[in-house]
Amino acid sequence: MTTTTKRKWLEEGLTLLAESGAGALTIEMLTSRFGVTKGSFYHHFQHFQDYKEHLLSFYEDERTLQVIESAEQHEVPLDRLELIIQATLHQPSQLEVSLRAWALQDRFVQSYQQRIDQRRLAYLADLACQICHDRERAHRISHLFSSIFVGSQHILPPVQGDELEALYREVERISDFLPSPEGGKHIRKESYYAREKLFSCSEPARDSAIAGQCRLYRCQDRDRDC
Repeated sequence: MTTTTKRKWLEEGLTLLAESGAGALTIEMLTSRFGVTKGSFYHHFQHFQDYKEHLLSFYEDERTLQVIESAEQHEVPLDRLELIIQATLHQPSQLEVSLRAWALQDRFVQSYQQRIDQRRLAYLADLACQICHDRERAHRISHLFSSIFVGSQHILPPVQGDELEALYREVERISDFLPSPEGGKHIRKESYYAREKLFSCSEPARDSAIAGQCRLYRCQDRDRDC
């Protein structure tokens, strides 16, 4: 390989981490996989700790921040949630498992993993609150989704694909995000849109009681207040 970019070093690090765990993540192993000298590595990174920091930031960006950014392109909260669900269904699970195992051995890695988990939970709770309009329920729902995502990776064999998606749909149904299924895996959002129309504050409230319901059930100007 004639040119090894900084991104390639980071991508290869995540691949190596997923395949063999943190113990195999060394400068020697990385350079041997590329067939280059250590000088190529030090061209981009001051030392291994510097590489580790860049690797964890890269992982956070690729597997969390960019997913959230993509979800935010959608206007409807349920559509954002669907993008998050689909993203977890199509990400290799072994990398998450290896990183969590690494976090148990390394406090620096643990700090990154904790930050990533909290960021994911906060975003899920925000989405859930915009759908169910109950902050406490939203907090619990976000933990349900996250627990399924993490737990499914550690069960042997891992829960993946259609089976994992079915678990997510079950949470959506018991959370009243979706009606009970009547036609296979088809996702129906009528109940959500009906509720949004019913409690929309775009029309003048007829009396104070209705106005109070509007304030309770509708996030004002989608300002993340809910």
